[in-house]
Amino acid sequence: MKNVNLVLCLHMHQPVGNLPEVVDQITAEVYRPMIEVLEKHPGVAVNLHCSGSLLEVLAERDPELIQKLKGLVATGRVEMLSGGFYEPVLVDWPEEDRDGQVSKMGGWLKERLGAQLAGAWLAEGVWGPSLCGVLGRAGLQYAPVQGSFFLQAGVIPAKLNGHYVTDQAGQILFVLPTCPDLTRLIPHAPLDELFAHLRRIANRSEDITLTLAANLETWPKLPAGAMGYLEQLCCKLEESSNWVNTLTGQAQLKRQAPRGRVSLPPGTPAELGGWSLPGVARKEFFKERGQLAQRYDAKKWLPFFRGGSWASFRVRYEELNLMYRKNLFLGRKVKAKIKSGAGRAVVERLWRAQCSTALWHGTRGGLHSPHLRAAIWRELLAAEAELRSGQGETELTREDVNADGEVEVLASHPQLSLLFAPHLGGACLEVGLPEFGRNLADVLTRRDEGVNGAEATLTDWYERRIFQEHFFARGTTVGQLTTNTYPELGDFILQPFAISQMRQTGSRVTLGMQRDGGLYRMGTRQPCLLEKTFAIDASSGLIEVAYQITNTGTLPLETMFAVELNLNLGPDQSGRGLWKCGEQKKSDRESWQKEGVSLVSARSVDGLEVRMASENLPSVWCYPLLDVEKGPDGPIRQGNCILFGQHIDLKPGEKAEARLKVTFRKIAEPA
Repeated sequence: MKNVNLVLCLHMHQPVGNLPEVVDQITAEVYRPMIEVLEKHPGVAVNLHCSGSLLEVLAERDPELIQKLKGLVATGRVEMLSGGFYEPVLVDWPEEDRDGQVSKMGGWLKERLGAQLAGAWLAEGVWGPSLCGVLGRAGLQYAPVQGSFFLQAGVIPAKLNGHYVTDQAGQILFVLPTCPDLTRLIPHAPLDELFAHLRRIANRSEDITLTLAANLETWPKLPAGAMGYLEQLCCKLEESSNWVNTLTGQAQLKRQAPRGRVSLPPGTPAELGGWSLPGVARKEFFKERGQLAQRYDAKKWLPFFRGGSWASFRVRYEELNLMYRKNLFLGRKVKAKIKSGAGRAVVERLWRAQCSTALWHGTRGGLHSPHLRAAIWRELLAAEAELRSGQGETELTREDVNADGEVEVLASHPQLSLLFAPHLGGACLEVGLPEFGRNLADVLTRRDEGVNGAEATLTDWYERRIFQEHFFARGTTVGQLTTNTYPELGDFILQPFAISQMRQTGSRVTLGMQRDGGLYRMGTRQPCLLEKTFAIDASSGLIEVAYQITNTGTLPLETMFAVELNLNLGPDQSGRGLWKCGEQKKSDRESWQKEGVSLVSARSVDGLEVRMASENLPSVWCYPLLDVEKGPDGPIRQGNCILFGQHIDLKPGEKAEARLKVTFRKIAEPA
């Protein structure tokens, strides 16, 4: 019997903007116990990856833990793994950002912990051959990579051990395949089962090294807790030290020659790729994968059953795509200023906004966590405000911002940033308020997020945006609007508008759009011209839109016209956000409707007030956009929808007009 060698790679991460109480809790339940257990067991060596966003928090809130970690690194038993500082999926970002993030992580680990770096952790397990270049330029030699990529490359399961060499454009990287059996057994199976498996491996009389890559954030759910399991595991490893060795990654590279060359296909872990697929395809993927897993030869075929990609999340979720594209857009802008101190500060904020946690969604959390999306937008808006510091005029440009092949309109100012999409109903996709670090349009559309067997949930048939125009029947209730059970009569939502005027003077912008559309009843189309003209003053925080509806048909036109705004004043879920309509006050978790309205105000718990004053729009409907996912306060509120409407009854050639003025301000007494 030969020895079995284990390269244990443990991952700790907290995303940018996570709640302090959450970080404190998991530090007490997992991070501190893990470090204290490792201190007690000098016979155990591990490879530890700690994201930069977590390192920064620990250095501020628990500096003693950083010192303990430094002491472990000095023993040589704990090897720190590098990577992108703010946990970006490196293959998704420009080369300059990749190099900068990895360089920042290397500098921090060397200066603060005295680490000698050789390996890198891959955020979310996403692999691409281009990583050979960025890691090689940083002086890194290896990375643990999910074993399924090796199986797809033709490596047989019996050879899924040790390390291999791969390259791109002549840049070499050693890759350690993670062992599927270790992933299955640690930490979920009894230790006796784990060591029985290791005994069978040792009985093969080969020189074998198995690699594990484990996410410690899931360990608090263990029956014995993270500390209890780690203590038992380390004791068992030390008891078995005569035939089980734990190694650092560097020790493995020195101990054993590569098993051979390999060319790994780019991609994501299988489940993550499946989650990136749209509703129907997503359900079919997991259904068929589950059926395949029941076959006697499932292990042979499952590695090749894959779908989706990391980039597919940007196709599935436009909200995510906008954050990503905004980052790239500002990155291009900052290149000219990179040599200045201001330029470097902007780049740092853009790196923070590349944190991967809020840029995808699986079964819970991620993109569906409003506070994580808010943190990304806070960094992006602060970066843009710093980039535009001293700019007095509003910059008005036309550019394909979201990479959909159509041209959007941007109105950019240090105090306000707006993004309009004429081809998407002339809606506003971003209302950025740098002073508050908030994008009011950061509202999550309700989608079918289920996998195989999941119950159907309430979904939206259109993307939730600001300044979208509806035509529906008189008497439509807030309940019907909430559940999307009303008939939409018009063809203006999501449909293209033509730009009729666009001009800029100082901080003021005028943007006019129109659509020659129609209303549909009983198979009959009634022509209708809808014109909307935005008057924007960025310096005073004003957006005013004037509407004109013209009956261009030959029959009378009777309907309710309504302007929809989907607003996110902040991620707070306590229900303390306040909506005020006249003397009536409502929580931001309540639904309501009212007639005879000319002014509505909404307040966040941190003092942002949005005032909406209307002319000829006396009907108001308002409801929260509640997610299928739940938090401590109930279903997660992803924003609030408010509609301002008027009943119109137009003879052929007649017109109706309306106006809505939206302003923002900081108030002394928040909700």
